[in-house]
Amino acid sequence: MRFSRNKQLKKFKLNAGESIFFIFLVILAAYIFWRSSLFEVKEIFVQGNHSLTTTEIVALSRINEGTNIFKVNLSQAGERIKALPLVKEVHLTRKFPSQIIIEIKERYPVALVPVKGGFAEVDREGVYLRPGKISSSGLPVIMVTKEKASNGRSISGTGQGQASGRQDAYPTSLPSLQPVVDSKPAQALKPGQVFDFPGLKIALKVINALPRELITSLSEVYVDKQGQIFLYHLSGVECRLGQPVNITKKGIILNQLFSQLKNTRQFEYIDISLAGSPVVKYKDGK
Repeated sequence: MRFSRNKQLKKFKLNAGESIFFIFLVILAAYIFWRSSLFEVKEIFVQGNHSLTTTEIVALSRINEGTNIFKVNLSQAGERIKALPLVKEVHLTRKFPSQIIIEIKERYPVALVPVKGGFAEVDREGVYLRPGKISSSGLPVIMVTKEKASNGRSISGTGQGQASGRQDAYPTSLPSLQPVVDSKPAQALKPGQVFDFPGLKIALKVINALPRELITSLSEVYVDKQGQIFLYHLSGVECRLGQPVNITKKGIILNQLFSQLKNTRQFEYIDISLAGSPVVKYKDGK
């Protein structure tokens, strides 16, 4: 019995030693494997970017080729990239053994907002993306006023109409009106922050609901104190949408009217406040 017990004890010690040695070999192999150049970052792929270049995004991530893929802090790299106003969402993944995938969802400008010294590009949520220019953006200008103009028109004749080279489309003097977006809170905003004005929200709601081809043909979206919507076509025609209801339907009808009507410069305005009953007024009073 004693011999059998000693034999079992010896066998147990031998198995324990073998197990420890085996674990040591596994750890050693894992360490060597982990430090191997096989797991060094060799390629960084960026997907979904359009406005931003791959070079810009990779540089901002601070992920360098040659870094061990396990040592790359994906969370921190993502936060650095998301600090860009043009980036809405970012997702980073490791693709073993040596690739990093950066997936980007960008914000896109839909309009310009007047700010001190120029314009700001804003996305559909009102986020200030970057400074913009009328001449090169192809985006409509959003104007929001504290009071309604007596003739229902925009204040662009005192600023934005002249900047876009279409002075004849707007009244020449509305001195009592000042755009809300020119207030001190707006001027303090920087790229990445949000323009948060009720009238601006209405204008963005309208822009988001209109057909894309109609948006590209607009010079301005104007919201008065009562929340009435006025659009200004590149041809100078004023489009009265009334309250921001049934915008999608109104936009479709208005787009159809512009595609059907010829020589739109002879029109003073198109009133589509009631989606089912559009009214076209000619400059000669017809």
